[in-house]
Amino acid sequence: GTRMGTKKTPLFDWHAGQGANIVEFGDYLMPVWYASSKDEHLAVVRAAGLFDTSHMAVVRVLGPGAFDLLQWCFTRDLCACVGKDSAPITPGKCVYGAFLDEHGHAIDDSIVYKVADEEYVVVVNASMGGPIAAHLAGQAKARNLNVRVIDLTDQLGKIDIQGPASIKIMWKLLKSPEQVFDKLPYFSFKGHFDPASPFAK
Repeated sequence: GTRMGTKKTPLFDWHAGQGANIVEFGDYLMPVWYASSKDEHLAVVRAAGLFDTSHMAVVRVLGPGAFDLLQWCFTRDLCACVGKDSAPITPGKCVYGAFLDEHGHAIDDSIVYKVADEEYVVVVNASMGGPIAAHLAGQAKARNLNVRVIDLTDQLGKIDIQGPASIKIMWKLLKSPEQVFDKLPYFSFKGHFDPASPFAK
Protein backbone atom coordinates (compact mmCIF):
# COMPACT_ATOMS: atom_id res chain seq x y z
CA GLY A 1 0.00 0.00 0.00
CA THR A 2 0.88 3.67 -0.25
CA ARG A 3 2.19 5.46 2.84
CA MET A 4 0.17 8.36 4.24
CA GLY A 5 0.73 11.54 2.33
CA THR A 6 2.59 10.00 -0.58
CA LYS A 7 -0.04 10.35 -3.29
CA LYS A 8 0.10 13.41 -5.52
CA THR A 9 -2.53 14.92 -7.79
CA PRO A 10 -1.70 15.53 -11.48
CA LEU A 11 -1.16 19.22 -10.59
CA PHE A 12 1.27 18.62 -7.72
CA ASP A 13 4.40 19.76 -9.58
CA TRP A 14 2.65 22.99 -10.59
CA HIS A 15 1.60 23.65 -6.98
CA ALA A 16 5.14 23.02 -5.74
CA GLY A 17 6.58 25.26 -8.47
CA GLN A 18 4.27 28.08 -7.37
CA GLY A 19 5.53 27.86 -3.78
CA ALA A 20 2.42 26.24 -2.30
CA ASN A 21 2.42 25.25 1.35
CA ILE A 22 1.82 21.50 1.14
CA VAL A 23 0.19 19.35 3.83
CA GLU A 24 -0.92 15.72 4.11
CA PHE A 25 -4.63 15.30 3.50
CA GLY A 26 -6.33 11.94 3.10
CA ASP A 27 -3.20 10.15 1.77
CA TYR A 28 -2.40 13.05 -0.59
CA LEU A 29 0.10 15.87 -0.53
CA MET A 30 -2.15 18.87 -1.11
CA PRO A 31 -1.63 22.65 -1.32
CA VAL A 32 -3.46 24.58 1.40
CA TRP A 33 -2.25 28.08 0.62
CA TYR A 34 0.35 29.98 -1.38
CA ALA A 35 1.50 33.48 -0.38
CA SER A 36 -1.28 34.55 2.00
CA SER A 37 -4.03 32.32 3.33
CA LYS A 38 -6.05 35.39 4.42
CA ASP A 39 -5.90 37.07 0.99
CA GLU A 40 -6.69 33.79 -0.77
CA HIS A 41 -9.66 33.15 1.53
CA LEU A 42 -11.00 36.67 0.93
CA ALA A 43 -10.50 36.32 -2.83
CA VAL A 44 -12.77 33.26 -2.86
CA VAL A 45 -15.38 34.99 -0.68
CA ARG A 46 -15.36 38.21 -2.76
CA ALA A 47 -14.48 36.97 -6.27
CA ALA A 48 -13.33 33.41 -7.04
CA GLY A 49 -10.63 30.85 -6.46
CA LEU A 50 -9.44 27.62 -8.07
CA PHE A 51 -9.12 24.41 -6.08
CA ASP A 52 -7.35 21.21 -7.07
CA THR A 53 -9.89 18.58 -6.05
CA SER A 54 -8.22 15.70 -7.89
CA HIS A 55 -7.87 13.84 -4.59
CA MET A 56 -11.62 13.25 -4.57
CA ALA A 57 -12.54 9.80 -5.85
CA VAL A 58 -14.98 9.01 -8.65
CA VAL A 59 -16.91 5.72 -8.78
CA ARG A 60 -19.09 4.79 -11.74
CA VAL A 61 -22.20 2.66 -11.16
CA LEU A 62 -23.53 1.14 -14.38
CA GLY A 63 -26.21 -1.31 -15.45
CA PRO A 64 -29.90 -2.17 -15.04
CA GLY A 65 -29.54 -2.50 -11.25
CA ALA A 66 -27.68 0.79 -10.71
CA PHE A 67 -30.70 2.74 -9.46
CA ASP A 68 -31.83 -0.05 -7.10
CA LEU A 69 -28.32 -0.38 -5.68
CA LEU A 70 -27.95 3.33 -4.98
CA GLN A 71 -31.50 3.57 -3.66
CA TRP A 72 -30.60 0.82 -1.16
CA CYS A 73 -27.17 2.14 -0.13
CA PHE A 74 -27.55 5.93 -0.22
CA THR A 75 -29.24 7.99 2.51
CA ARG A 76 -31.33 10.02 0.07
CA ASP A 77 -34.52 8.76 -1.58
CA LEU A 78 -33.63 9.04 -5.27
CA CYS A 79 -37.35 9.00 -6.08
CA ALA A 80 -37.88 12.21 -4.09
CA CYS A 81 -34.70 14.25 -3.69
CA VAL A 82 -34.62 17.13 -6.18
CA GLY A 83 -35.76 20.66 -5.40
CA LYS A 84 -38.46 21.97 -3.11
CA ASP A 85 -40.99 19.64 -4.76
CA SER A 86 -38.87 16.57 -3.91
CA ALA A 87 -38.87 15.34 -7.50
CA PRO A 88 -37.08 12.14 -8.60
CA ILE A 89 -33.46 12.42 -9.73
CA THR A 90 -33.21 12.78 -13.53
CA PRO A 91 -30.26 12.87 -15.96
CA GLY A 92 -28.24 16.02 -15.30
CA LYS A 93 -29.18 16.23 -11.61
CA CYS A 94 -27.11 15.36 -8.57
CA VAL A 95 -27.83 15.00 -4.86
CA TYR A 96 -25.82 15.12 -1.65
CA GLY A 97 -26.07 12.38 0.96
CA ALA A 98 -24.06 9.58 2.55
CA PHE A 99 -23.35 5.88 2.32
CA LEU A 100 -23.91 3.79 5.43
CA ASP A 101 -22.64 0.35 6.39
CA GLU A 102 -24.88 -2.52 7.54
CA HIS A 103 -24.85 -1.10 11.10
CA GLY A 104 -26.01 2.33 9.94
CA HIS A 105 -22.58 3.91 10.47
CA ALA A 106 -21.43 6.47 7.92
CA ILE A 107 -18.79 5.26 5.46
CA ASP A 108 -18.55 8.62 3.68
CA ASP A 109 -20.63 11.54 2.49
CA SER A 110 -21.02 11.79 -1.26
CA ILE A 111 -22.68 13.36 -4.25
CA VAL A 112 -24.54 11.02 -6.61
CA TYR A 113 -24.89 12.21 -10.23
CA LYS A 114 -27.44 10.67 -12.59
CA VAL A 115 -26.12 10.55 -16.16
CA ALA A 116 -28.72 8.12 -17.55
CA ASP A 117 -31.16 5.48 -16.29
CA GLU A 118 -28.34 2.92 -16.10
CA GLU A 119 -25.40 5.25 -15.42
CA TYR A 120 -24.53 7.08 -12.23
CA VAL A 121 -21.35 8.75 -11.02
CA VAL A 122 -20.52 8.91 -7.32
CA VAL A 123 -17.95 11.44 -6.04
CA VAL A 124 -16.48 10.75 -2.59
CA ASN A 125 -13.66 12.11 -0.47
CA ALA A 126 -9.94 11.36 -0.67
CA SER A 127 -9.06 7.69 -0.08
CA MET A 128 -12.73 6.62 -0.03
CA GLY A 129 -13.09 5.46 -3.66
CA GLY A 130 -11.93 1.93 -2.85
CA PRO A 131 -14.06 1.47 0.29
CA ILE A 132 -17.20 2.90 -1.35
CA ALA A 133 -16.67 0.86 -4.55
CA ALA A 134 -16.15 -2.31 -2.48
CA HIS A 135 -19.25 -1.59 -0.39
CA LEU A 136 -21.39 -1.02 -3.49
CA ALA A 137 -20.05 -4.13 -5.24
CA GLY A 138 -20.69 -6.21 -2.12
CA GLN A 139 -24.24 -4.93 -1.76
CA ALA A 140 -24.91 -5.52 -5.47
CA LYS A 141 -23.72 -9.12 -5.15
CA ALA A 142 -25.76 -9.70 -1.97
CA ARG A 143 -28.88 -8.44 -3.75
CA ASN A 144 -28.08 -10.18 -7.04
CA LEU A 145 -28.23 -6.88 -8.94
CA ASN A 146 -26.87 -6.53 -12.47
CA VAL A 147 -24.41 -3.70 -11.82
CA ARG A 148 -20.82 -2.80 -12.70
CA VAL A 149 -18.98 -0.71 -10.13
CA ILE A 150 -15.86 0.98 -11.50
CA ASP A 151 -13.45 2.77 -9.14
CA LEU A 152 -11.69 5.59 -11.01
CA THR A 153 -9.54 6.66 -8.04
CA ASP A 154 -6.40 8.51 -9.24
CA GLN A 155 -7.46 8.20 -12.89
CA LEU A 156 -9.13 11.61 -13.22
CA GLY A 157 -8.07 15.17 -12.46
CA LYS A 158 -10.60 17.70 -11.19
CA ILE A 159 -10.50 21.46 -10.64
CA ASP A 160 -13.25 23.45 -8.90
CA ILE A 161 -13.86 27.16 -9.26
CA GLN A 162 -15.72 28.67 -6.31
CA GLY A 163 -16.89 32.16 -5.43
CA PRO A 164 -19.40 34.79 -6.59
CA ALA A 165 -17.43 35.67 -9.76
CA SER A 166 -17.19 32.03 -10.94
CA ILE A 167 -19.83 32.23 -13.66
CA LYS A 168 -18.48 35.54 -14.97
CA ILE A 169 -14.99 34.01 -15.26
CA MET A 170 -16.21 30.76 -16.85
CA TRP A 171 -18.37 32.75 -19.31
CA LYS A 172 -15.16 34.20 -20.77
CA LEU A 173 -13.40 30.82 -20.97
CA LEU A 174 -16.06 28.46 -22.33
CA LYS A 175 -16.61 27.92 -26.04
CA SER A 176 -20.43 28.10 -25.76
CA PRO A 177 -21.21 29.56 -22.31
CA GLU A 178 -24.85 30.29 -23.13
CA GLN A 179 -25.34 26.59 -23.90
CA VAL A 180 -23.51 25.45 -20.76
CA PHE A 181 -25.35 27.74 -18.37
CA ASP A 182 -28.79 27.38 -19.98
CA LYS A 183 -31.05 25.28 -17.74
CA LEU A 184 -28.30 24.68 -15.18
CA PRO A 185 -30.07 25.05 -11.83
CA TYR A 186 -28.65 24.33 -8.39
CA PHE A 187 -27.18 20.80 -8.00
CA SER A 188 -27.21 20.01 -11.70
CA PHE A 189 -24.42 19.26 -14.17
CA LYS A 190 -23.58 19.00 -17.86
CA GLY A 191 -20.83 17.17 -19.68
CA HIS A 192 -18.94 13.95 -19.11
CA PHE A 193 -15.30 12.98 -18.59
CA ASP A 194 -15.66 10.37 -21.35
CA PRO A 195 -15.91 12.16 -24.74
CA ALA A 196 -17.66 9.05 -26.14
CA SER A 197 -20.61 9.55 -23.80
CA PRO A 198 -23.73 11.12 -25.35
CA PHE A 199 -23.79 13.30 -22.22
CA ALA A 200 -20.46 14.85 -23.28
CA LYS A 201 -22.05 16.55 -26.30
